[in-house]
Amino acid sequence: MPGMAPAGASAASWLPLVPIAVVAALYLAGVRRLLRRGDRWPVARTTAAVGGLAVLGAALVPPVASHPDVFAVHAVGHLLMAMAAPLLFALSAPLTLLLRTVPMPARRRVLAVVHSRAARLLTWAPVALLLEVGGMYAFYLTPLFGLAHEHAWVDLGVRTHMVLGGWLFSTVVAGRDPLPHRPRLPGTLLVLLLAGAAHGVLAKLMYAHGLPAVPGVELGAQVMFAGGDLVELAMAAAVMSAWYAREGRAQRRAEGRAVMRAAL
Repeated sequence: MPGMAPAGASAASWLPLVPIAVVAALYLAGVRRLLRRGDRWPVARTTAAVGGLAVLGAALVPPVASHPDVFAVHAVGHLLMAMAAPLLFALSAPLTLLLRTVPMPARRRVLAVVHSRAARLLTWAPVALLLEVGGMYAFYLTPLFGLAHEHAWVDLGVRTHMVLGGWLFSTVVAGRDPLPHRPRLPGTLLVLLLAGAAHGVLAKLMYAHGLPAVPGVELGAQVMFAGGDLVELAMAAAVMSAWYAREGRAQRRAEGRAVMRAAL
């Protein structure tokens, strides 16, 4: 990844695991609090949270982080950090867990932020798509890639944007947290299709024009093209799984109402 230490780096290269471990502990503490008071929390969500943090950690520490000179390895790290980990975060429903575990005053403040104009704008599907895809185009097709290698603060900003942008997009498309205006299934699939097309075009531009101008960019572009398709297929599966579950619940409720009417 840009700005990462070379192979053989010191123990400092493992420091990103510290905040990741803290976040994991906080999430698991929230789950434990729910279970201790008799509430349920899907095991799949906990698994997604732990898996997402593990994937993010894998992208930020050796061996992936210790080979910044191999662009194919950089591409793997990019896929893990900007696409795979954010999808798992979205499936873990962290906002729902937070709302169910914090005191009422804090819950009201969180809900006020969620329903604010800024949050509504950021979670509008076209904006989330633009932030996620636009950041990738800006990074790989402009001098920003070189600047991230030269300046640690630029590198940190790029990484932060990639993780948060990917998380926002995944939450809007396939997340398990409630949103003020999540698009319906046709709109969701259209946004996902547009994202897949944009990612594919980016990989092809990188391959055809040798951008960024580093050795091995062609192989890295191929890794990003194939890996991006795999993550997007997983996201589509998550979307359809959620839709199927909602339809099943609606059908069971309708059948229950029909039985009650028949019994009257």
